[in-house]
Amino acid sequence: MELNQMSTFNLKTFILLLTIPVALSGCGNAGSTNTVESAPVETERGVPVEVVSVAQGTVRASIQASAILEAEEETDVIARVSGIVEDILVEEGDFVEQGQALVRLESSRYRYSRDQIAAELRGVSQELERMRQLAGQQMISTEQVERLQSRHDALSAQLQIAELDLSEAVIRAPISGHIAERFVKTGNMIQAYQQKALFHIVNDTTLRATVNLPEHALASIKAGQEADLELQGAGNHNNISAQVTRVSTVVDATSGTFRVVLSIPNAEQNLRAGMFTRVNLHYAQKHNVVRIPHHALVNVDQASYVFIANENKAQRLAVTTGIRENGWIEITEGLDTGMQLIVTGQNTLRNDALLEVIEL
Repeated sequence: MELNQMSTFNLKTFILLLTIPVALSGCGNAGSTNTVESAPVETERGVPVEVVSVAQGTVRASIQASAILEAEEETDVIARVSGIVEDILVEEGDFVEQGQALVRLESSRYRYSRDQIAAELRGVSQELERMRQLAGQQMISTEQVERLQSRHDALSAQLQIAELDLSEAVIRAPISGHIAERFVKTGNMIQAYQQKALFHIVNDTTLRATVNLPEHALASIKAGQEADLELQGAGNHNNISAQVTRVSTVVDATSGTFRVVLSIPNAEQNLRAGMFTRVNLHYAQKHNVVRIPHHALVNVDQASYVFIANENKAQRLAVTTGIRENGWIEITEGLDTGMQLIVTGQNTLRNDALLEVIEL
């Protein structure tokens, strides 16, 4: 009986010893509640991106080239008769109208020759009239009248040539334009139709630019298409418009290019032949199409994608592109207006990534 009581006592003592540390531990925690706070739970931050709203606009496809401005009309002035230069009526830089007198040659010999032929023709005309009357009276043969008639006709032709020579002793402008160069001086002996020109006239009221484009553009370039020209040294007229007027259908086998001629209105003559220009030839233009900045496009394995922001998450969309302009790309499929297009930070995004959106 005493043994059982001792066993019971030892068991109670053991249980009591086990409970003391637990109680002490509880007291320690109770005392520290006022000094230790639980750590806050961190939320995931989104990837910062910039977005713009997708909108419609105009996109033009262009080809860049360079050219030198040329006058649409220019010519050398030559003499049609020989003679000594008596008077020069214009100088370099002057604007002349077609038919305006430029140079006078010594013309007295042409005038005397004309007067001589005219006098002889008058005598033949009187004789011809008398012989016709005699032929009517059958006093002379018709052969005599015909011979005199031939003489009369020859003199008439000679008189016309003499009058033409006399008129061409005054050398006139064949076209309207500016005197670009003067080669003749007073006192020079001028030969008819000599190779050396007297003047060079440039009509710069309409200019042209000739560009050579690659063969692959031949099917796209047509007369009437527009181009923008950027010039150096034209003052306030550095940027002007031009139009395609002629397209060669022959491709040069050596260079693989074909010729395109642009027409440039220059009624105010602010531009000059010889100016260098850069040409942007617009061979395709579309209005009211979905367009995006070119840097928003992501290319992966020859496929095109864009990222949009959808409820603060990235969504990747496959798109089909059309024509391109400086800084803009037409989107023909896969994107609608009003979507929030990611334009910065899209190259490192994954689909469904959390975003921190910054609207531009």
